Amino acid sequence: MPDECRILVNGKERMIPAGTSVEDLLLSLGYPAKVVLVELNKEVLPRREWAERRLQQEDRVEILRVVAGG
Repeated sequence: MPDECRILVNGKERMIPAGTSVEDLLLSLGYPAKVVLVELNKEVLPRREWAERRLQQEDRVEILRVVAGG
């Protein structure tokens, strides 16, 4: 098993340690969990799955900030 894997985050290539969870990725990038939505491979990933979902080679992650408006 490789030590790192290559993923795309918001369209930019990034190398991450193998076994990194979505939650770990968000923390390492400084995103506050309460104000973001995560798409993994073009599907919205429920927040309850962030800690257990491990990222894999070539995954595509889109992190969107939730903004309230009115």
